[in-house]
Amino acid sequence: MKKAYLVVLAVVFAFLAVIGVVTFPAFSYVIGNRSECGEEYNIIDKALASFDILDARPPGAVPRGERDSSCDTDDYFASVSRSYRPAQQQTLEDVQSYYRAIALQQGWKVVVSSEEFSDGEDCVVKDIEGSQVNLSVWFPPETKGDYRVSVSTWPC
Repeated sequence: MKKAYLVVLAVVFAFLAVIGVVTFPAFSYVIGNRSECGEEYNIIDKALASFDILDARPPGAVPRGERDSSCDTDDYFASVSRSYRPAQQQTLEDVQSYYRAIALQQGWKVVVSSEEFSDGEDCVVKDIEGSQVNLSVWFPPETKGDYRVSVSTWPC
């Protein structure tokens, strides 16, 4: 009877060892991504600490849902964004001008983007502990008139 328990116990341990060997690479990859992206999210949190630009909105704009966050798992760039429905008369230019002006008032600055990461347009950035946080405002076609405000560690 003791031999049967030992055999069953050995089979269970062997099974657990195989499962551990098979799942360890995927598990360590996920944990690695979280720790890398966690540092990026901390940088974004510091950029928003004194003034949370994602909560700012032009007169008449209405929040659409909660904040979204994402992490590029290849390069470990993080972003946090929020959607709004603009007032009827507001154009993309109106909305972008609003965010640019308010960001500049709060210590952000305009820099020329690198051709490597962007199309050469100016970026609005904030320097945080040797890293830059980038502000973006756009109207995604799939949102049917809503616009998105995003703060990310993606290079300008």
